[in-house]
Amino acid sequence: MKTKSEPKHLEYLVKTQLAIEKIRIATQVRNSHLHLKGKNDPICEELQQRVQAVENFVDKTVADELENHPAFDWFSRVKGIGRENIAKVVSEVRIKPDPEDPDRPFARHISSLWKFAGFDVNETGKAPRAERGKKSTFNKQLRTMSWRLATSLARAKGKFYEYFLKEKERYRKRFLNDGYKIIPSEKLPTREKKRYEPEGVISLGHLDNMAKRKMIKLFLACLYIVWRKAEGLPIDRPYVIEHGEHEHLIDPWEMVEDEKPKRKKSKGKERAKLQE
Repeated sequence: MKTKSEPKHLEYLVKTQLAIEKIRIATQVRNSHLHLKGKNDPICEELQQRVQAVENFVDKTVADELENHPAFDWFSRVKGIGRENIAKVVSEVRIKPDPEDPDRPFARHISSLWKFAGFDVNETGKAPRAERGKKSTFNKQLRTMSWRLATSLARAKGKFYEYFLKEKERYRKRFLNDGYKIIPSEKLPTREKKRYEPEGVISLGHLDNMAKRKMIKLFLACLYIVWRKAEGLPIDRPYVIEHGEHEHLIDPWEMVEDEKPKRKKSKGKERAKLQE
């Protein structure tokens, strides 16, 4: 019988995964530059092979660990969720206090998770930004990985993508009703070599990002609900989503594909043997 994965264990594996990935990319870049000059560095080439073997091992271990996650049976059925990208999201999330680190934020509410991921709004009504010299109110890596996940969900054209399209159309109608002109991002004027939106104008790219933001917030809300229920933790209030002019309680299982949970081990990179 499978046991629940320790969050700290998965977090350590993912951080190791990211560190090894950086080393592998650096060696690949060096070898590519040398090859373009007709040169080669045997030590660097061997290093790339060894690092790749370690990366394969860690990737496979992370994929296997995910099967122990309390929400695996749900997120494994969401179209567009790959084991690598979801691991980089759930490894940064806590849904209950950590007795060994009581100051670490955890998602007591859905809004807590949104804030920790940087998807809340500040006092000016805008998304928070990292400021030099100031402690961020959100987890930078979690927000970055959540945006990557949003891109993957949109490309997969599953049920979250359908929600994305509905939200994008809703935004489009709202801005048109408010008298805005909607234009392609590449047609925006520039100021100091940067594109900007004049008053009364909004770009298609801006609408796209607004809808993606709503989509990833919905995903995080579903993850929170499934995860908390699997851990036997209370959910203090239901979450609602809009459908036209109506609202209804969100059921995370409405957002999965009609297939059994993918409990089969990853067919991606096979566990590589470490060279002596």
